[in-house]
Amino acid sequence: MSVSDISKKPISILSSSTISETIQKLLEHNLSRLIVSEGGKSIGIITEKDIGLFLFSEKTRQGLDNISITKIMKPILFVDETQSPQKSAKTMIEKGVSSLALGNKNELKGIFTKSDLVKYYLENISNGKKVVDYMTHDYVFTHTAAPLYKVVRKMFESKVSRVIVKDQNENPVGVISFRDLFRISIELGSEEDDSGFTISDQIRQGFLSEEGFGNISLARDVMTKGLITIKFNQSLSDACSLILENNVSGLVVLDGNSSIAGIISKTDITKAISE
Repeated sequence: MSVSDISKKPISILSSSTISETIQKLLEHNLSRLIVSEGGKSIGIITEKDIGLFLFSEKTRQGLDNISITKIMKPILFVDETQSPQKSAKTMIEKGVSSLALGNKNELKGIFTKSDLVKYYLENISNGKKVVDYMTHDYVFTHTAAPLYKVVRKMFESKVSRVIVKDQNENPVGVISFRDLFRISIELGSEEDDSGFTISDQIRQGFLSEEGFGNISLARDVMTKGLITIKFNQSLSDACSLILENNVSGLVVLDGNSSIAGIISKTDITKAISE
């Protein structure tokens, strides 16, 4: 089997599009990345993590409808369509990317992601490996009463796209991701104040502000409630199945006492394939 067997047609967005339009398209299609096209050529790729890290570190008050995606898009990494999934998984880990493309910028034949590799593992690999063999023991967490600016700052400093939220008794009760923050920006982005700035501009600046929205809102107000968990001694195939069924990028791993032991993610499974 080669990567051409697991690739699919990508969804594109024009290079003239803004970050606001890109966020809307990502949410509309429930995607985490888009190919950037210009004049019939594929010139870059943009992911929700790229947008998140940019928005919550950017200092300008330029609005979401005025920032071009060309400012933050990344180059597309192409591989030969005959390459094996194992070699491609290794390339992803080494390059620190979550997708690879087939063809070239003039003719993009397909794209495959870590999700496609997770599906490949589930359908083609039966090696008896357990979650504990590949899970990541470290994870980033916050508490329900934490002000949002502290949560976002932690996400930015740790360069993660999600944090686990615990209650006052240290029980995990939810998760906050860039997608949760994107939804706020889009939902509140239609009104303008007297200065002509949309609420989404103010929210974006406020995420990291101790005086603004970031201090008024708490983690519990923004988080997605509930977590999808798996036991440390379950199979890696079980983890793949849960990730795909729930369309998530990772699962919370519980130890024998039902306490959080770490995370098993698409990246961890990609590492398993590369080995």
